[in-house]
Amino acid sequence: MLSGCIRQLRAGLGGPYALDFGAVLAMGHAQHAQIDLLADVLPQVERILLDRVREDDEQ
Repeated sequence: MLSGCIRQLRAGLGGPYALDFGAVLAMGHAQHAQIDLLADVLPQVERILLDRVREDDEQ
């Protein structure tokens, strides 16, 4: 479920800056994920995904 989150980034002129938690939670609900657990891990997942995107941009 979390692997699809990379497509749920909020972006501006400076590039991606946040994960769209609402969209991710809606995806989790549709996929019958444990929403409480998903909400707990989203801040860490957001940091990891943004770091990954920034690293890819630098290369």
